[in-house]
Amino acid sequence: MADPSNEVCPDFNGDAYTDIREDICRATGGTQEAVVLRLSQSWTIGHNQRVNEWNQNRERELADAAEVDRARAAQEDEARAQQEAEDERERVEAEKKKPKMNGFNDRASVGDTLAPRPSQYATQKLNNFEYIELWYFSPDGCKEALRTARSVADDFGLTRVDDQLTIRPAYAFKASKAAIADHDLPFSTFLRSKNLFLMQLSKAKWPQTHIDALSLFFWRLENHSIRNHSDLGDLVILHYASRVRQDWHDRLKRDEVFNIAIINEILLRSINEELWDKVRSQNFATNQ
Repeated sequence: MADPSNEVCPDFNGDAYTDIREDICRATGGTQEAVVLRLSQSWTIGHNQRVNEWNQNRERELADAAEVDRARAAQEDEARAQQEAEDERERVEAEKKKPKMNGFNDRASVGDTLAPRPSQYATQKLNNFEYIELWYFSPDGCKEALRTARSVADDFGLTRVDDQLTIRPAYAFKASKAAIADHDLPFSTFLRSKNLFLMQLSKAKWPQTHIDALSLFFWRLENHSIRNHSDLGDLVILHYASRVRQDWHDRLKRDEVFNIAIINEILLRSINEELWDKVRSQNFATNQ
């Protein structure tokens, strides 16, 4: 839609509007001048309404963009802080493992550390824009990926990439037996895993619009009020995130996807009731 503030009022006194003016004059008994004035006033009212709607829409768009920027900045700050804490913990552990000796060796240094890396299976899923459990981006998932890569380093398989056969490690095709569904993760692990997951999306060259939507999705769930108002709040958030993200990926394949960043409060409440029903059923069975 073009900016309506650039619209120019038609010349209702011109020849193009002669028939309209005469019809209105006959219908109302008014003069030509009165009809022209009334047409101009009516156009002006509609024009002002269109300008107001345009300005309101622009304000909403700017506000939404600002919220996305704030959410992205918060995610980046949180991921950076967690990485710094992990680096510090590893540094302390490395210090503890050093041989005890008198004095010090000025040529010795703390061993190098690497950022957590998910398995090739998880990376391949992201490269194909497919659903993958957040567990693969958790500390346990990354540690298992490292162990697996070392234990089956000599096993290879064939895969087709861009209509060409490519040799890749066999573990790149296998899901982990230790993988845990998102809704079964501890909430703290869920928060850490989604940070590495979001970082890996950029490396997998996902569209920035999709990355922003997922970033805002996780940010809104992490800060949702149900976490403070329900004893099952964290579990509700985990189930909502697990189900909605799976459905989002399924719909991506069918080209009928929705905006995952918009939280459906009705669905959230429905999941909350479902989980409470399970708790009540378990308590009833226990008391029988």
